[in-house]
Amino acid sequence: MKDEKTAQILKYVFIVIAVAELLSHAMEWTWLNQFTKPLLMPVLLVYFRKGLEGPVNLSFILAVFALLFSWFGDVALMYVHEKEWFFLVGLGAFAVAQSFYFFSFKNAKTQGGGDNFSPIQHLFNVFPFAVFAIGLLYTLWPFLDGLKLPVSIYATLICLMALGAVYRNGRTSTESFNQVVFGAILFILSDALIAINKFYAPMENASIWIMGTYILAQWNIINGLQKDYNERV
Repeated sequence: MKDEKTAQILKYVFIVIAVAELLSHAMEWTWLNQFTKPLLMPVLLVYFRKGLEGPVNLSFILAVFALLFSWFGDVALMYVHEKEWFFLVGLGAFAVAQSFYFFSFKNAKTQGGGDNFSPIQHLFNVFPFAVFAIGLLYTLWPFLDGLKLPVSIYATLICLMALGAVYRNGRTSTESFNQVVFGAILFILSDALIAINKFYAPMENASIWIMGTYILAQWNIINGLQKDYNERV
């Protein structure tokens, strides 16, 4: 009961920090951003743990590492304006985070079944992500210069992460499945906005859209996984 109350408090703390983070971009308050952005993932991580009703499992541990590397990526990207190589550091950290999420999804299994997909179902699952990744890379390719390989690898990893979320279909509750898939798609959208804004065409209010979709992505993934774990108790 105590952890449940703490989780509820942390939920609202996270929301307040998220709103403050978006406000820092809207008002261009760099001093606030220096405080709010590094707090997002640690607060979400503690909320994740406090809301867990059952014992810690492998999927949970992998998701925790995804949050830790996401935090590292968040912090690295805060300093891109000082040193451009911080972008590669951030990209690498998020690539590791996507890998941890993929394996977390793979190991999150409440119900039996859902593992036998027909070739048509596999094609239906893979096709939209493949088209999106290829289309985005095709658009950005002339502008990537020396970042062609790392950006291509990252695009592949984040699409694999989203596919991992899709392949939970039939292996968990509908609510958990929908929330994690929604989060994964928002994660792809957020990273696509980063790439478009950085390499193709600067967008108005880009940081608000990027952080807004990113925060919602992480929130939905974590809450979807938490529902899955708690259904096992």
